[in-house]
Amino acid sequence: MTPANTTGAGGATVYYGNLDNAHSLQVFLELRDRGSRRMAESLLGTLRQAADDNRFAVKFHFAATMDDTVGGSGSRRGLSALGAASDAGQRQFNEYLAALFAAQPFPPAIDRFSDTSVLLSLASEVGGLRSPDFDRKVMEGAYLTWAGEAVGGFASLGVVGTPVAWYDDQVIPVVKGEDGPAISPREFLARIPE
Repeated sequence: MTPANTTGAGGATVYYGNLDNAHSLQVFLELRDRGSRRMAESLLGTLRQAADDNRFAVKFHFAATMDDTVGGSGSRRGLSALGAASDAGQRQFNEYLAALFAAQPFPPAIDRFSDTSVLLSLASEVGGLRSPDFDRKVMEGAYLTWAGEAVGGFASLGVVGTPVAWYDDQVIPVVKGEDGPAISPREFLARIPE
């Protein structure tokens, strides 16, 4: 079973925007990674607006390195909940992704996203997301198998670490150094061909 608004082998990639667009921006993130949070806080709104303006489709790929290195299941459980949000709609997925990053536990060993009550509470911040169907999918882990397969294929994408973005086949640096800030929306858009 795969969520709505997914593409690729096994539906491992969640997309936002028009999948028939000639251009795509592939974004590689992890829910428990601090660099991914910095990128999301700086650029998620810009990515959404650019996709709404039909400049490109956004394809999201997710890793779960923190689950494997510091323990827990928050990256996978959070992604499973994002799958349920994608069923509700592209807007709900995007807004829920932003809500998860805004509430990212720190340090990463604090695995709050493994708690379904936390995931449901954060979903309440997204208009039109909470429903009996969404809540059931989160509580039952309806997309946990899909999430495990999606993150399991991350290494085969040729990406080392997160966050990373590719516009078509061109790498777009999105953070300044390993622990540096994310680039600004203006800097990002300047790197995208018109």
